Amino acid sequence: MKMIKDLGEHNAIAALTANLKAVGDDCAVLPMTATHDLVLTSDPLIENIHFTAEATPEQIGHKAVCRVLSDFAAMGAEPQYLLVNVVAPPEQKFQTLEKIYAKFEVLWKTYGAEVVGGDLAQGPVLELHVFGVGRVPKGTALLRSGAKPGDQIYVTGSLGSAQKSGKHLTFTPRLEEGMWLRESGFVTSMMDISDGLATDLRHILKASMVGAELFSENVPMVGSLEEALYDGEDFELLFTSSETFDYPVIGKITDCPQELLLDGIPITDKAFEHFKGE
Repeated sequence: MKMIKDLGEHNAIAALTANLKAVGDDCAVLPMTATHDLVLTSDPLIENIHFTAEATPEQIGHKAVCRVLSDFAAMGAEPQYLLVNVVAPPEQKFQTLEKIYAKFEVLWKTYGAEVVGGDLAQGPVLELHVFGVGRVPKGTALLRSGAKPGDQIYVTGSLGSAQKSGKHLTFTPRLEEGMWLRESGFVTSMMDISDGLATDLRHILKASMVGAELFSENVPMVGSLEEALYDGEDFELLFTSSETFDYPVIGKITDCPQELLLDGIPITDKAFEHFKGE
């Protein structure tokens, strides 16, 4: 009998969602009204997987919500409401949960996404499962599937060392940038960088049936190039366009399906993947 570790995160997701009808990548996009589409997403945050015991309650709350907000940013969508399911052990300090929820209110006032419900259950470690509801003007959600040969590849900020620097607990979700890029009408594909530049760019290449070449000297990075390619949890936006934008151009889209080069040399795919480890 095949086990989930035999497939890995991405193959398991592909198999389980093969027959789903919703359109979307980082989020599901569904018809809502004559003028807007409904945008739905969810993300778990689990102790010892996504944060450690050293993280403050404020940092835990920030990362739980902002991971979901980054999904909205990747689609160019406007977040509206959040639901939070909390799993916690019986010995969990209640004051920690109070501080996490206080952070939710700060984020609501900053980004306009209000926590309107959820649930509480017992489990072995602290977990926050956040479900987001948003909207986007009808037919305008940015997907991974529109990149074309000749497009330039852009990123909205520096990559790498997010866990070393603590950025993965304090990052700014690129909501304003995502909506502005969508409104420009010139972006052909977009997603956020959560699993590392090399891994996430491959998602765009697969969905668009194109290839890409990255230029190492153009990649804005904190730390080494290796960290920029594979560390993940940067939550910057990665997008393609034939137009000029005031963001770093880190590469170009080619007509060789799913081939990813770095300065002309094929890149190894070795980013972290749930159920497979490194």
